Amino acid sequence: MNIMRFIIPKSMVEYVTVDSTVRQGIEKMRYHRYVAIPVLDRDGKYVGTLRNDDILNYLLDKGSFDQRDSERDGVVQIMSDRSVKPVYHTSSVEEVIEQVKEHNFVPVVDDRGCFIGIILRRDILNYILKFYDDKTGGNNDGR
Repeated sequence: MNIMRFIIPKSMVEYVTVDSTVRQGIEKMRYHRYVAIPVLDRDGKYVGTLRNDDILNYLLDKGSFDQRDSERDGVVQIMSDRSVKPVYHTSSVEEVIEQVKEHNFVPVVDDRGCFIGIILRRDILNYILKFYDDKTGGNNDGR
């Protein structure tokens, strides 16, 4: 099955760029109520994911929240190496399932590594639930 049926295109996804400050990342994540947000470079390539625990670690390492620091420091400086690995637009559903077991969303890139969108965990779970319902005759109450 083609994973492109699950994709939310880049034009509908909020993201930050490598030029964004920590404050901009915090504000965008807070406004949209995200726990993680993709980070893209100037060419639109996926660089990684800024996560709420990256921000928490940043604040704890600083010892306090100084707005001036958050306006000066960039998001790429605080991102952990635990970013969500992207899948290619030609990847299988199984590859996407492996990623959504650990993350709320999976970034999707094209052959050049350019970000083209995300696939949400809930969309994959709904897809899997459809097969479960078909096998159980619609009885998904655990019996």
